[in-house]
Amino acid sequence: MNEKILKAIEKLKQKGVYYRVLDIGKPARTAEEVAMFYDVNPREIIKTLMIKAGEQIYAVMLPGVLKIDNKKLSKVLGKSDIRFLNSDELFSIGFFQGEVCPILIEKEILVDKKVFETEKINFGSGDVYFGIEINSKDLMSLIKGKIVDISKD
Repeated sequence: MNEKILKAIEKLKQKGVYYRVLDIGKPARTAEEVAMFYDVNPREIIKTLMIKAGEQIYAVMLPGVLKIDNKKLSKVLGKSDIRFLNSDELFSIGFFQGEVCPILIEKEILVDKKVFETEKINFGSGDVYFGIEINSKDLMSLIKGKIVDISKD
């Protein structure tokens, strides 16, 4: 385990949130890879995407089986020039692709309301070999988040 996942685990302990570390066994950088390598309900896999709108960077969380509705996201942000961070930009904030751990992000995170449709969720831990599983109701106590409707129906 790398230092990012250890920091995430420490935060979970400090907040008193029950968690489970998922040992994926292989490097998984996408929700599809997690579903393929680990026996977990694909609907519970939550992806955290880093985007740029204008000059501002945002994190967006939504179920891995869903896609972002660009019109809804533009409306929420009040901006139309939205794109995913490239690998250099992602590295500049401390992550590689597939490593983004939402509970280590200090910025406000836009959380799609469908994240809360399952009792359990799992997300990136900061280490591509492991995921973190928690009760969905505990997520907002761990992040600076805003619940929004940004996924395609």
